[in-house]
Amino acid sequence: MTKVAYFQCFAGISGDMTLGALIDAGVDWQEFQTGLAGLSLTGYELTRETVTKQGIRATRVRVLTENKQPHRHFADIQKIINGSSLPPWVKERGIQVFLRLAEAEAKIHHTTVERIHFHEVGAVDAIVDIVGAALGLWLLGVDEVYASPVNTGEGMVECAHGSLPIPAPATLELLRGAPIYSSGIQRELTTPTGAAILTTFCRRFGPLPALRVSAIGYGAGGMDLPVSNVVRLIIGELDGPGDGIYPIPAEEGIRQEEALVMEANIDDMNPEFYDHLIETFLRAGAMDVFLKPIQMKKNRPATTLCVLIHPEQLSLFYRKIFTETTSLGVRVYPATKYMLPFEIASFNGSLGIARIKIARLNGRVCNIAPEYEDCRKIALERGMPLKQVYDTVKGEYGRDIKYSEDESDAGN
Repeated sequence: MTKVAYFQCFAGISGDMTLGALIDAGVDWQEFQTGLAGLSLTGYELTRETVTKQGIRATRVRVLTENKQPHRHFADIQKIINGSSLPPWVKERGIQVFLRLAEAEAKIHHTTVERIHFHEVGAVDAIVDIVGAALGLWLLGVDEVYASPVNTGEGMVECAHGSLPIPAPATLELLRGAPIYSSGIQRELTTPTGAAILTTFCRRFGPLPALRVSAIGYGAGGMDLPVSNVVRLIIGELDGPGDGIYPIPAEEGIRQEEALVMEANIDDMNPEFYDHLIETFLRAGAMDVFLKPIQMKKNRPATTLCVLIHPEQLSLFYRKIFTETTSLGVRVYPATKYMLPFEIASFNGSLGIARIKIARLNGRVCNIAPEYEDCRKIALERGMPLKQVYDTVKGEYGRDIKYSEDESDAGN
């Protein structure tokens, strides 16, 4: 089943409201604090309290800072996050949020991502808000994020650049393509941090999907408004197949996840670059990268670059495709990926030690694959054909697996 987080933004959304909703929905407070301590940031205190907003009980999370915060560039924040002890998924998603912020600011100020220096959103509290949002979703085991249309508020707001209209330019740029509205409240209801978190993680905006609800959280903002100043977070499992998700019986043990396929047809790039592209995209977190030969108009030979990614990686990879290749367009469509559960074991056979990837279906081995690099190393050391090493390692390990299964069956 697909675990979903749905944000209802009837009073907008901000970084602290997001953290409050995640904690209220069940994220363990001690585990949350321990995770954020891995950032090695000082000069702040994380607090929580229960408050009431227009009759609704909610959790208010605050990041209290001691001193005036320095302005930071994207590279500075990236270094802080990458240098932390947080899980890789949390690091990657936190950096993606800041990349979206940097891209929005760069567009507004007509400069580059590298030259942008963050003001309010580069402070410690914003870093904790953004990384904390990623950590909270990870701790809850959320697979997909959805959201309602976003109430932005209206009027004017004071910031480092002076008086700006609501939604602030960065907020509006971040919400480009998302459904937004104002209910007439003369306050900034959606902040750049909230907009960046939401649009980085959110797969789709719209009405609440059919869910089997397991948890509900209310995250409070600091203002008192004519409406309850909270964002509501609904956690649940999709009731039936999601978009393009076709469930397989659980007893088969097959893992399934939603993915996106990105394709670009390329006919004018040096083919020597493809090796670098594949390595770069895999290192950036793509699930798979491959090439297909095609014929284009006027019978020109060309190549289709195919990249399989997680949905939340879309903004990262369309940017990489446009900057790393000569393509002017990218096709994107949803896919469902099914994977057998597998493990990697170390096998000491007659030729030496080699790692083996073992995949199982219903608990029984159905595929054995020696690791290429290990077999190649043995082949070079022993002066043997690679195919002979591969077949020997697979055969020896396969006999051991078959023997153990036969013994197990005999005892039943």
